[in-house]
Amino acid sequence: MPQLDPAVFAPQIFWLAIVFAVLYLIMHYSIVPKVSDVLEKRQNRIANDLEEAEKLQREAEEARIAYEKALQEARDNATSTIAAKREAIKLEVEAKYNELSQKLNVEAEEAAGRILAAKEKAMEDVRTVSADLCKDIVARVAKLELDDAAIGKAVEGKLADAVKEKANG
Repeated sequence: MPQLDPAVFAPQIFWLAIVFAVLYLIMHYSIVPKVSDVLEKRQNRIANDLEEAEKLQREAEEARIAYEKALQEARDNATSTIAAKREAIKLEVEAKYNELSQKLNVEAEEAAGRILAAKEKAMEDVRTVSADLCKDIVARVAKLELDDAAIGKAVEGKLADAVKEKANG
């Protein structure tokens, strides 16, 4: 084998050194900077996506707090309405007591129905926002496209857990 002939070792070593030096320079000045740029851009994008996810999470938390505040205001409003009606009934004549009491019960049921409808609408809005937010976060961070049914099921499970936890806590 001519490669193993000791007489040609010196030229082979010379050309080996030149080839490695050229390859090293090509790698050092061409390929490594491109790879470094790609890695840096990727890291920046991940950081930006995480910041966006945190921002969206804060917005969702603010929406939840606003929902709870609106629900409490609706309860307080309903409670104050009921109390005012009961006070007015006490001042009425005894003969009209049964008629006004029946009217108050109907209004209380309507108020409870409105509260329940507002609560259900708000929960549906929270579910929709949460599902859209979850889908957007998964699409941006994990680069996955999930179907709406899977996301809806996951969000519904988490909301049910949160409701149970709030009821127990």
